[in-house]
Amino acid sequence: MTAAAKTSIMDAVNKGVHLSGAVLFTYSLYYYYTYVNIPARLNPLDEAFGGKFKYLTFCNMVIQTVFYLYAVFIDHIAVRTCSAVISESLERSKHNFFTMFAFPLSMFIAVSFWPMWFADKSLVMPLHYDLYFPSWLNHVTHAHIFIFAILEMITTYREYPSRITGLSVFITFKVCYLIWINFVFYKSGMWVYPILAKLNLPLRVMFFTGTFLYAPFTYLVGEYFNNTYWGIRPSNKSNTTKKE
Repeated sequence: MTAAAKTSIMDAVNKGVHLSGAVLFTYSLYYYYTYVNIPARLNPLDEAFGGKFKYLTFCNMVIQTVFYLYAVFIDHIAVRTCSAVISESLERSKHNFFTMFAFPLSMFIAVSFWPMWFADKSLVMPLHYDLYFPSWLNHVTHAHIFIFAILEMITTYREYPSRITGLSVFITFKVCYLIWINFVFYKSGMWVYPILAKLNLPLRVMFFTGTFLYAPFTYLVGEYFNNTYWGIRPSNKSNTTKKE
């Protein structure tokens, strides 16, 4: 099989990933927002200040949905209606959005959630959630997000932005979220995640510090994986870069 044929197949697979992700995450986000409504008598946190946007999982679902819908738009509409310059700009913005938000957030959530879930799921998910938060949605929001991020990573090459730019944007987002959940606590008197309520102040500070230090690691893993994976495939990388 020629290099051009392999590139064509990879492009088709990548478009399939985009379309599948767009359908899965759009429906899951709709279901999450519309039907996952836990009565206040069981879990007052769910209806507290901030609504569902106080949960990083929900915010990430919004980000993933936007990314895959945007990717589908570029794959099937922008390439036919936009000039080469605009199409290239849209592709670059798509890749930057993935590298600075979609990949590191999906990895952060998946790697943070499942160890605590298996150790003691009440640390990350309040009691009674099983009655309103179906198992399939739990896997989509905490596992499929990372699976699709890996699929996106291995089906198309992307040039990462400068490390200082990418890290600065992602770390700024994480700092804003840490400020946000503390503000939610200030307004409602309840922590977004049950584990925070079980920690005293020094341990809570250590938890936030550890989270802050771990966040850049997820970005760097994405950069390393992308560059290493595509670096050992120079022909594919060259062909993809030329196309973009």
